[in-house]
Amino acid sequence: MENASQDFYEMHAIVKGCVQGVGFRALTRYHAHNLGLKGTVRNLSDGSVEIYAQGSKQDLEALIQKLKREIGPSQIEDVSIEYFPIKQTQEDFRIIH
Repeated sequence: MENASQDFYEMHAIVKGCVQGVGFRALTRYHAHNLGLKGTVRNLSDGSVEIYAQGSKQDLEALIQKLKREIGPSQIEDVSIEYFPIKQTQEDFRIIH
């Protein structure tokens, strides 16, 4: 069981670009649910979007790729991503308003 827990991470991502007011948070939640990820997504005051997601690194990377593909490279200017060990497990994936 110890090895299995090491395959799961918490990803912290900041997505910059034209990502507020375009359904980005709902799209993030939709894909996160389909991938079985847990976490949160919220708008930040600087116009970017913050994602905290928990799951396998493969699924976390798939989430970002799906968002880039659907929103489009013209709307996403930059994505910064960090991975951490999971300290507290989330119950579901939700939008923070």
